[in-house]
Amino acid sequence: MNPTWLLYDASCPFCTSGAHTFKPSLEKRDCRIKPLQNHTVMKLLNIKEDDYLPEMKVIGNNRKVYGGAKAVIYLSRKIWWARPIWALSHLPLIMGILDYIYEQIAKKRYCHGVCEI
Repeated sequence: MNPTWLLYDASCPFCTSGAHTFKPSLEKRDCRIKPLQNHTVMKLLNIKEDDYLPEMKVIGNNRKVYGGAKAVIYLSRKIWWARPIWALSHLPLIMGILDYIYEQIAKKRYCHGVCEI
């Protein structure tokens, strides 16, 4: 079976902290973690050196690429205590709400604790 890949923005302290926080749980579930700035990842996802990276990406074990809230939902299915998030995402309107929350956090991720999330 193919591993899942969590790809995060290494220039973002919030993203880096989150990736390292969940690393032990995800690695137990055959998930590898790499920065989006990794040259192999950049080539694979067609990312240029100066591209803005608005969201994390996940390459599922099905080789499909998920971004933003959909990436979080994909990962939540792998961790037993996060499965309720995955289940809720299938209810009407919930995915739109999760997309909105993800976008709001992503917009403010470079605030370094000064702004409100």
